[in-house]
Amino acid sequence: MERDSNPADRDPAPEPHAQASLPYGDLATDPRIDRSREETPSQSQTSREHALYATRGSSFRLSTAQLDTMNDVGRFRTVAVIDLEQHRYSGSAGAAGDDLRTLQMQGLVQTKTVRASARQVPLRVVVLTKLGRDVVAEHGVKQTGQALYAGFVKPREVPHDAAIYRMFQAERERIERAGGKVSRIVLDYELKQRVYAPLAKLRSQTPAVSPKEYARRQVDVAQELGLKVVDGRIPLPDLRIEYETAQGVSAQVDLELATGHYHGKAMQAKAQAGFTFYAADGSAAQLSRVLEERDITVAILSL
Repeated sequence: MERDSNPADRDPAPEPHAQASLPYGDLATDPRIDRSREETPSQSQTSREHALYATRGSSFRLSTAQLDTMNDVGRFRTVAVIDLEQHRYSGSAGAAGDDLRTLQMQGLVQTKTVRASARQVPLRVVVLTKLGRDVVAEHGVKQTGQALYAGFVKPREVPHDAAIYRMFQAERERIERAGGKVSRIVLDYELKQRVYAPLAKLRSQTPAVSPKEYARRQVDVAQELGLKVVDGRIPLPDLRIEYETAQGVSAQVDLELATGHYHGKAMQAKAQAGFTFYAADGSAAQLSRVLEERDITVAILSL
């Protein structure tokens, strides 16, 4: 998504907020769910065993698999149900539907069907509730510095943001094939806040700082976060993956989910920032031509 760090046109990161969830029947009546399908071998018996977890004075009956699902949803804020089925449940719509319905009945997740525009196909997505986020923070996988999110974003942003989970899975496979291991993921919301805060404070100083001093500080902020200044702005990736290589070295990769609506100038800035591009709407070839017209050769991977 075309987002960067110019504080003058800052679009604040959306705050988590509660939304009315769909009836449980949304999951129970999904025609794609085959409840006669046996559990896949990748889901061990242990992962399906339930235990009681206490948070905020209430107890919740959860399996390890359900906690792992909540952890994925919380890290990425918005995840398409069909992507959870593929990557978390090995293609089993039945197992995914059962777990999501159980979590929804306990008030830990919410599902919603969205359509960003009249021309787009409806997409069912899942998010954590604030209570669900608290449960994951207390009982889920502990990852140092990992942010967790709850609530729905703006409808027009949902299809793009939901595809980020799929982009992560593709890049994670590339990292693991090379012997690496993912340690943390960072969404652009978090990077935005870490870039905006010091620059906004600098702009509000009295007397005002000189353009030269602002530019110098802008470079400092970018370098502290492993980013670059391009044409007076700090381009922000949709997703950063921090990982450990096969040699035990800490590394990171910044990913951008591009669409056919991208402007050439925006893509050029992201390319100059060193981002890795993915395309989720079949527009990889088109986007490659846009960059080639600007004499920039960057591989665009298809999801």
